[in-house]
Order: sequence, then structure tokens, then C-alpha cells
Amino acid sequence: MNKNYRRGKLEIKLILCLVFSFAIAVGVFFLLQEIGMSILNNHFNKPYVDNQRKEAISQFRSYVSDKHLTINDKDKIASWVRNEKYVSLYIYKDNKPVYAFDIANDGDGDYPKSPILAEKSLYDIVFADTKAQMYMESFFQYKYYDMISFINVGISFLGFIILMLFFIKRKTSYIVSLENEIKILEGGNLTYQITMKGNDELSSLAQSINEMRKSFIEKLDSENMARLANSDLVTAMSHDLRTPLTALVGYLDIIEYKKYKTDENLRQYIHNSREKAYQIKDLSDKLFEYFIVFNTDENDLEMESFDGIQLIEQLIEEQVIILQNNGFDFELNLCCTPFYIEVSLISIRRVFDNIFSNIMKYADKSRPVKLESYIRNRLLFLSFENKINNTLKTANSTGIGMKTCEKIIEKHKGKVSFIRTEDSYSVQISLAIEEITDENRYCLAQKSVE
Repeated sequence: MNKNYRRGKLEIKLILCLVFSFAIAVGVFFLLQEIGMSILNNHFNKPYVDNQRKEAISQFRSYVSDKHLTINDKDKIASWVRNEKYVSLYIYKDNKPVYAFDIANDGDGDYPKSPILAEKSLYDIVFADTKAQMYMESFFQYKYYDMISFINVGISFLGFIILMLFFIKRKTSYIVSLENEIKILEGGNLTYQITMKGNDELSSLAQSINEMRKSFIEKLDSENMARLANSDLVTAMSHDLRTPLTALVGYLDIIEYKKYKTDENLRQYIHNSREKAYQIKDLSDKLFEYFIVFNTDENDLEMESFDGIQLIEQLIEEQVIILQNNGFDFELNLCCTPFYIEVSLISIRRVFDNIFSNIMKYADKSRPVKLESYIRNRLLFLSFENKINNTLKTANSTGIGMKTCEKIIEKHKGKVSFIRTEDSYSVQISLAIEEITDENRYCLAQKSVE
């Protein structure tokens, strides 16, 4: 037997119900038995018993006379006693015991030996060969005692069955209720809450179904939101692609049909065509990147553990050099507390590329870009803030780059927020970090040696 086997709550309740029902049934039996015996004892008084005995003596005399029995016909006399069931018969000859027919021991009972008893209790009996005396004990009331006991057992057993059926009915009705409610869920009404009763396996099952229902609703809502977001994205991308594509087709038609006036116009149209082509390529690359990130499962990310300070400094340095060459200034306030972080390097690079690409396009070069990192509550916080270049033409961006960043950070179980005011734009990122242990310090040291 499995040592770890534990009885369930439902099984324990059933056992307790059996014990309770049995105890009630036994109590009812003894109560009814006491009442029945009391009634019978009051009914079967001494005159009744004497009358019954005299009637039995009369029947025995008639039996002896009709059958012409002799005093030695022991078997026939014993047969009469067994048929009567509730009498004991003792035969005397000259006040001396001859035979004893006792219902208790089938003929081996004690003889009443007292002469006084014999004188007061013996009755004459005439056999075919001699005269004798007999002593008879009658127990006719016992058959009623047995009948009462049998009825009481039946009533007690019926009570036991009723109590058990009452308990089982409660549980089966709850099971039927669960079945009907599950059918409601099968019909598509996922907002219907399964009823919970009691504290056993059935109520645990109902709770599990409710939890499963809630998680399924959340999953459906998430899928609907993702589907809607993708639909909006595709619509916006289609619009953004259509605008430069229409212009590109127009420039190419001018060149193809030689509608330009001078060679300078031709070079301008070719230049504009290249710009529109690169714009289309940039949009399609971002769209492709977004769908790659969206369809990548968390388990598919190649997560690695890095020295947090070195990683952040390297990622920022790669981008800062490029922006500084384009006339941007920076205010850096980076974390100096040692920590380790587990990320997918390729994915995190995409996040930094998108953020700094937006800075390159939309930031005001005359104002410094603020970069900050710090640790709080075992979380790494990254902050990117820049002033908006209001001299640029209004850019109708789909925000696909930021959507890609948001999806990547979510897959790293982090959070990202985008805050825009009239003259500034900031990105806030939080990621979980690892505690510094001898094990990860050794692993990083080995990685550095390699």
C-alpha cells in the first residue's frame, strides 16, 4: 500500500456518515426494543401465561389420547414438543422423573425434583399403557418478542438506509448541478460562475473549473486585444506604405515617360524615388521585426546571464557614439552597483536600436538627451528622456517600433512605459536582476576567459 495515501475529504465524510447512520440505527433499535418489551410484558401477565399453559396441556392430552401413545413413545412426544416450539415437557411416574423434553437443550434439561413442586405443579396424563404425571413450562410470549425484535431490526435498517440516501442525495444533486452548469459553459456562456458548496473534492473541482473559466476568458481577451492591435497595425502600416509607394510610382512614371524638363529635375526625381524606396524598406523591416517578436515564445528566447554594469554601458556606448557624431549631447547617470541580469542579447539590442532611432529622428539636438539607470527592490530601471524637435513636420508614425520594444520587455517579464508631453518624450523600462552569488560570478568569469 502506498504510504503517502491520504483519504480525501469526501471519503472521510462518507465514513462519518456511515458511522453516524449506524449509531442512530442502533440507538433506534434499542429504544424500540425497550418500548416493545415493556408493552409485551404488560400484556402477557400471569393469567394469560397460565391460560396458555392450560390450553397446551389440554392439547397434549388430546394428542396422547388420539395417537394412543404409551409412556415409552419418546420420539412422538418429542416431535409434539418440537412442533409446539414454545413449551418444555417433563414426564413423571410415581413422582419420579422419567423423561424431559426441553426446548432449550432438546431433551437434556434438568428435572424438577422438588416433591412440593411436583405436588403443586404436576398434572395427570393417561397413556395407553399407564397413568403418569407431567410438568409443562410454556413460553408462548417469546414468539411475540422475536417478532418485535425482527420488526425493530427492519425499522432500524430502514432508518440507516434513509440517512445514507439523504447524504448521498445531497452529493448527487450537487453533481447533477455541476453537470448542468458545465453544460451552460459548453454553450458559450463563460461568464456563468460555477456554484461552490462544502469543502471537499467536489467543491475543489468547482473551484478549479471557475479558475479555468477565468483563465480562458483572460486568454480570449488577450487574443482579441492582440488581434485588434494587429489589425490596427496592419491598417496603419498599409496607409503608411501606400503614401510613399504612390509617390514613388509617380516619380518613376515621370522618369519613364520623360516628363521632366531638365537634367536637374531628373536627378531630383531619382533622389526622391530612392528616399521613398528606403522609407518603404524601413517600414517593411519594422513590420517584419514586429511579427518576428510577436510570434516568438518566451521559451524560444536565448537567455544569458551578463554583468549588468558592463552590458548597459556597452549597449548605451554603441548608440551614443553614433548620435554624438550627429550632433547630440548626453547627460549620463548610470548605476554603479554590481548586479547580474539574464536577457536575450539580440532582443535587448533591438529595444535600444528602436529607442535611439526615435531619438535620432525626433529629438531636439540643442537639448541634451538624459540617460539614467538605477536599482531598486531588485529591479533595474532604465530611463531615456529627450526634448522633442518641434521644427520637424508632423510625423504620422504607426509606433510599431515602440510596440516591438513593449513586446520584447514583456517577454523578459519586465515593464515599459512611454510618456509624452508637449515638449518631451521619455521611455521607462524595468527589468528583474539576479543576486550576486559565487556560482554566477564563476560562470561570468569563465565566459570572460572564453
